[in-house]
Amino acid sequence: MNEPTRLHRLFILFPLADSVKSLIPIAALVSIKFLNGKSLRDIPWYWLSAAIVILVSLLLLYGYLKWKRFVYTLEEDKILIRRGVLFREELSIYTGRIHSMNMEQPLLQRLLGLTQVRIETPGKKEGGGGILPAVTNSEGERLQRWLREQTRTRQDDIEVHPAAESSGPSGQSLSVESESLSVEPERPSVPSPETPEAHGSVHHPSDENRDFERVPLMDSESGAAGREKANHPIPAEEERSTLLQLSSGRLLIAALSSPNLSLALAFVGGIASFADDLLPDRIYQSLFQSAGKLLPGSWISIAALALIVSWLLSAVLYTIKYAGFTVERFGKQISVSCGLLERNRLLFSPERVLAITVKEGVFRRWFGYAEVKVHVLTSESEKHFMLHPLLKTGDIPALLKRVTPQFSAQAISASPPPRARWMYVRWKLAFAAAVSAACIWYFDRLGLLSLLLLPLSFAWGLLSHRDSGLNVTGKQLTIRSRFIAMSTRYIRRPQIIAMEVSGTRRQRRKGLLSLQVKMILSEINESLSGMEQQEIEAVRAWFQQKKGETITPAGQGGPTSSIERL
Repeated sequence: MNEPTRLHRLFILFPLADSVKSLIPIAALVSIKFLNGKSLRDIPWYWLSAAIVILVSLLLLYGYLKWKRFVYTLEEDKILIRRGVLFREELSIYTGRIHSMNMEQPLLQRLLGLTQVRIETPGKKEGGGGILPAVTNSEGERLQRWLREQTRTRQDDIEVHPAAESSGPSGQSLSVESESLSVEPERPSVPSPETPEAHGSVHHPSDENRDFERVPLMDSESGAAGREKANHPIPAEEERSTLLQLSSGRLLIAALSSPNLSLALAFVGGIASFADDLLPDRIYQSLFQSAGKLLPGSWISIAALALIVSWLLSAVLYTIKYAGFTVERFGKQISVSCGLLERNRLLFSPERVLAITVKEGVFRRWFGYAEVKVHVLTSESEKHFMLHPLLKTGDIPALLKRVTPQFSAQAISASPPPRARWMYVRWKLAFAAAVSAACIWYFDRLGLLSLLLLPLSFAWGLLSHRDSGLNVTGKQLTIRSRFIAMSTRYIRRPQIIAMEVSGTRRQRRKGLLSLQVKMILSEINESLSGMEQQEIEAVRAWFQQKKGETITPAGQGGPTSSIERL
């Protein structure tokens, strides 16, 4: 058993930093309220200073005890974490159960030159897995290499067992063992950790772990790390290559062409909701009275200005999030790293990709650009990774071939027929009519401008109808749809858990059906309305097709019920 290792000593400051970060907004509000109409001489500086000194001392003492009582040990087949000041907790994480080992640099760790190691296991909620919040760069690299070595050890033992079975008199044992090994890569969980040490290649689940720790994030730790390196020889580095890097100019274009107005408006709304507390009473009442005297035209100008400010704010937030965007390959693993204030490095195995989404925004589509996301089966809270924020649509097939060769960029081969246009237009027109009626009632004649929403909604419905469609090629289903932006999703058949085919009586009389595809992750479920009945039946036959069977041509009649669960 190896010696216990502690976190970096700067971990002592973490409770103090977390408390300061939490108390800053409260302190600002209290200060503004207290100083409203009072002078600085009225503040009891003596008692305030004494309270601050006592609080800081207690937090530093708690940080020291927390650091002293937090140790982790690398054992033969597991990592053992012991932590807790008042209540002790012991967490044993077997290497065979480790889903991924991510290296993160939140703002505090980034300022202190440290990194946070997050050990994810199947079934663990966010924060429930093993987290080492403050280690040096080289210690994070050492942990990754240790996990790789343990993974290789387990796989070498798995490969030894079939060889031993084949030397025995019973051929049945060999066939059973071979069958279990052939099924094992399809399981999302990782094989049992209780295997002796050896070195060798790895099958799919272990391969993810082995390559995951291969990423060198950091630099060197002290004493304990050196001893561990002596005890565990570090394997040679495997192939590492940079697949793409986003330039500053391309990042700026991506930020300006993908406004996240919901996030920006929420931020602006949050500031407005606290205006009563942040501003002195006299200023707030004056602004409130002035706002009541504004004409409707002034409100339109203010709304336009707020929209522009929100757009610029979303561009700033986008730039901060994706600054330094880099995609690298470490062996068979893909690493995506980005972030200006908080640097995150996310790794995934291409075999665990459930689906790929290509999103073409309104502005980007005019210039032939799109963003590409991958949806990965993982126990982390983050399951949707940006593969490229701004890519020429003509370059998407080459990108998929390099990163996820099991997916291909297929063109749409079937679209909704003209008689299905009403299914795409009706609800949009109904919503626009309701909004127009409300605006006319409230703003009187000025509200008549809202009638422009009706032709816009009609055009929106026609675009949604025109851009929708599907394609079935091999084991891949491609579905394209449009809400505001046009989204194309590539889905592999093994990742689909259920399908729903639906259609009202009126739709069935017109030979139209709707399709809903359900995935393991409900966030990436996909649906398509108003398709030809034969096309939907072809997709149903493709989904029900067993290995070795050929797809039967679509039947003539539709399902007997209005909703059929496949």
